[in-house]
Amino acid sequence: MPTTLPISNDSLHMTSSLSHGAVPASTGASGNPQLVHLLLEVSGATQSESLPMNLGVVVDVSDSMRIRLVSDAQFRQLASQGMAQEIITDGVPAWQINSAPSEVVNQLPRRIDYLQTALVQMADYLGAADRFSLVAFAGRAQVILPTISGLDRNRLLQTSSSLEYIKLGDGTQMDEGMRLGLEEMARQPDNDDGLARASRLILLTDGHTRGVELCYTLARQARQLGIPISTLGLGTEFNEDLLIPLADLTGGRAYYIEKPEQIVPAFDKELGAARAVRFRNVEIKLRFPIGVELRQAHRILPELGQFDPGPNQDGSYTLLLGNYDPSAPPALLLELALPPWQSGAYRLAQALLAWDDPLGGLARASQRQDIVIQVNSAGQSFPPPSQRVMNYVERIGAFKLGTLALEEAARGDNKAATLRLRQAATRLLDMGETILAGEMLRQAEALEHGSPLDPNITKKLRYETRRLTRLLDN
Repeated sequence: MPTTLPISNDSLHMTSSLSHGAVPASTGASGNPQLVHLLLEVSGATQSESLPMNLGVVVDVSDSMRIRLVSDAQFRQLASQGMAQEIITDGVPAWQINSAPSEVVNQLPRRIDYLQTALVQMADYLGAADRFSLVAFAGRAQVILPTISGLDRNRLLQTSSSLEYIKLGDGTQMDEGMRLGLEEMARQPDNDDGLARASRLILLTDGHTRGVELCYTLARQARQLGIPISTLGLGTEFNEDLLIPLADLTGGRAYYIEKPEQIVPAFDKELGAARAVRFRNVEIKLRFPIGVELRQAHRILPELGQFDPGPNQDGSYTLLLGNYDPSAPPALLLELALPPWQSGAYRLAQALLAWDDPLGGLARASQRQDIVIQVNSAGQSFPPPSQRVMNYVERIGAFKLGTLALEEAARGDNKAATLRLRQAATRLLDMGETILAGEMLRQAEALEHGSPLDPNITKKLRYETRRLTRLLDN
């Protein structure tokens, strides 16, 4: 049965659930260890006041963001009249419109136009106690708006239009943009009021970046500072193998922006989440007895992905969850290997949920919980596994198969990738995820016939499989 600690609606509590409430006793150390899965869910604070924001926005303003966009019908018409020519801009293949009347060309939207709209609407989320900053990057990075008060949100309205004229060279130097963005978020304005704020960095790009290792270093620094980084990858040329881990590492969210008009709703969703934060620096400390081994950790809510449990310190781990948004409470699934135990009740783990509660006047609040597992002898009865926990386990399995398949396809191992895609599709069909399963089967068939994976579909698969556990929870 799940174990929870009852507390008030303006605080947090943790629920722990085991895949198996009882496991068979073992008298020897030989053979494979028994595996159990531990589900940890944090909830509460549904009626709480939220913290003011410390918001950093880092955006790509490379030339590819200024490419005019046409619908299929518009493109066919222009191409038939000889007005479309293929070019490469910042490594991004595009079609250049030639000889078309200027009034026709100027009506075609660009990615940067949608970004400007998102920044204008961002002002609606800013209150007097908030802080915000804006950094732009391309071949180099530049602070467009230094950290200022939400009282000055009109400057955001004025500055958004200036992105049109900012030229920062060729290329995509996202690491430099991240560095400046984090520096601005750490800066104390002259009129600092000492308020505790919930930080969040929103990062948008449409291309591959240099300085990948520095991006990871900066993300690790952000994680330690309690700053989630939410990444928005736009189009087909960005590096999802970088943007997704950056979000996972810091507790942010990863978005695939297939069409530019999706930029505005993605910003709205992130700003709404930032606006809802009440508690900061949420973490779960776990201490396992000798012999219990943490094999794997996944975040399953609000998105499915790998989770870094931090270093093993003599059987203890600190699981950093970051800021708490009551509209998207976090949950983790841990895979544990058990030592050979004789029959009896054993403490599987000591758990401590801790968080900062600035509005409640608490630098640190916490709650403890012992997680116990029953070990039965052969003659005793065993309760059935938790169907809910096992459903999460199955979806993680499909997620891992799909991710591995795409990695194998990227390495050119089409035979292995085809097999993995079919295996993942079979699992998804068993779960009732017919649309996602069908897409994987179509990609497997394409690989089998020697066709490369469609980059659009590849990205969609990477991001859609991260929603598997959210769909189950709903």
